[in-house]
Amino acid sequence: MTTDAVGGVWQYALDLAAGITRRGAEILLATLGPPPSAAQRQQAKAIAGLTLAEGDFPLEWEQNPWSGVDASGKWLLQLQANYDADLAHLNGYSHAALPWKIPVITVAHSCVFSWWRAVHGTAPGTEWTEYRRRVTEGLKAAPAIVAPTIAMARNLSHEYGIPIEKVKTIANFSLASPTMQHEKQPLILSAGRIWDVAKNLKRLSGLAPQLRWKLRIADGTLPHAELLNEMTRAGIFGHPSLYEPFGLAVLEAARSRCCLVLSDIPSLRELWDGAAVFINPRDEQEWVRQLNKLTENEERRNSLAALAFAHSKRYDAAQSLQEYWTLYGKLIISSHKKTREAAA
Repeated sequence: MTTDAVGGVWQYALDLAAGITRRGAEILLATLGPPPSAAQRQQAKAIAGLTLAEGDFPLEWEQNPWSGVDASGKWLLQLQANYDADLAHLNGYSHAALPWKIPVITVAHSCVFSWWRAVHGTAPGTEWTEYRRRVTEGLKAAPAIVAPTIAMARNLSHEYGIPIEKVKTIANFSLASPTMQHEKQPLILSAGRIWDVAKNLKRLSGLAPQLRWKLRIADGTLPHAELLNEMTRAGIFGHPSLYEPFGLAVLEAARSRCCLVLSDIPSLRELWDGAAVFINPRDEQEWVRQLNKLTENEERRNSLAALAFAHSKRYDAAQSLQEYWTLYGKLIISSHKKTREAAA
């Protein structure tokens, strides 16, 4: 399984690996991009049946990474041969086009073209032509593609011409248990990488002087356990993203009984319709108005928090793990069958 230590894919990979290894599988987790931190290494070490391999290679969504991506492809193929893996789970696109001798699944966590379109309203420039070619090639080569939402599956179809029926939707999940529930405080919490303009957090931060409650933005450096603890205290969780293929933080906030105030974008509507307040992510005064209305209405906040908590049970870890386990099994069995037929 490939991953990177930069964003949410790391926690996704660890949670998935923890669930799959409990079923008796062994996983070699190969990291691309910047090396994991000491804390991240400890997280990986705590999972029985997981081996960590670190590669210092650029990520495919960086500027002009292709010589490094090609080098990491050779590294991955060598890892697979040494490890004698039965299946490759890629949390990326271009490496799916490598000459694998085993079945491959690629998972669509995000992509440059759909990100750019959501943030800027247009496709990116010609400097991303090679990225598009490589991603398209990988998606066409992959025997199985997974997306966490129908919205993300549609993005793949629109941007890269992939038939939407080829994409299986499996919801993301969290194995983290919410910490002991605290009394809710007059606190609006938001979380995400400040540097990612798609998270839209600088816009929300600029509204803080107009809000009646304190606004706390937890950036991507806050340890996961501390973020979960903050969620148990926050009365409101605000998520103003312009682009969000799934939004794990929203799920964890719902499980912590926060009142959800979310961007009115397709993926979040798909996941949380009926259990949140939705606002145009670019309408600053509407964010101020709706957040301040909720701070004054405890009954409404409690009602929305209860709805969010109940709704969060739809995204059950056991169900998603079973769907991945079943998909892995089908791919491996099919691959073995083809090998036997070719040898006959």
